[in-house]
Amino acid sequence: MTHSLDRPGGKKISRRKAWLSFSASMIALLGVFAIFVFGPLALHAYDRAHPQVIKCDVLRAEATSVNVQSTNLSSTRIPRVAVKTKGCGALAVQRGVTVENRDRIAEKIDGRTCQFVVGAGSFQMRAFLGLFRVVPEVSSYKIVD
Repeated sequence: MTHSLDRPGGKKISRRKAWLSFSASMIALLGVFAIFVFGPLALHAYDRAHPQVIKCDVLRAEATSVNVQSTNLSSTRIPRVAVKTKGCGALAVQRGVTVENRDRIAEKIDGRTCQFVVGAGSFQMRAFLGLFRVVPEVSSYKIVD
């Protein structure tokens, strides 16, 4: 006598196949969970340990804010400067930016050639991260022209 489970359409599946199917689904789900939870943490740690210096022509720099929501449904607006560059893509200057100085920073780097320090991991993965609307964050910058 074999044990079987009913499937839609009247087909039967053995308990072993059902267990294997369930196990594979759980492993896949845990894999996706790990990528979206531990992936950003690992990328942030890698970026801090591997700074990369890039030289880019700034096409446009705009004073903006990013809205961050917490688990208790409160939100905070963090000031930053969104930078569009030729050859380096989109970057975000957030460190040291305040509501009072973000317009001045944007004006200062707009249309200039700058040297930016970014995390190597985020910069190399910028095309993929762009799908999630994540841009590499600038640690520091210097105008070189």
